[in-house]
Amino acid sequence: MIQTVTTAPTVTHEQTNGSQEKLKKACSDFESIFINYMLKSMRTAFSEDGILENNNESQIVQSMFDENLSASMAKGTGMGLGKMLFKSFS
Repeated sequence: MIQTVTTAPTVTHEQTNGSQEKLKKACSDFESIFINYMLKSMRTAFSEDGILENNNESQIVQSMFDENLSASMAKGTGMGLGKMLFKSFS
């Protein structure tokens, strides 16, 4: 018995919209990680002389600050990396 084969499954508008939102969040998260690595590299480029001493506690606080800063930057307009990735993948 011969059956017809469909080339692509039917996708509803809600499924497409949900997958687009997931892709947008993934691109934004990637941009946040990228910015965080840039901030870490920047901090190692100059000496740690400043208000905070160079000990474990200050490194933890600095790391937490960098993570929050990079997430806030990516959530806003960011550097445009997330938008470029989203446009490229969609």
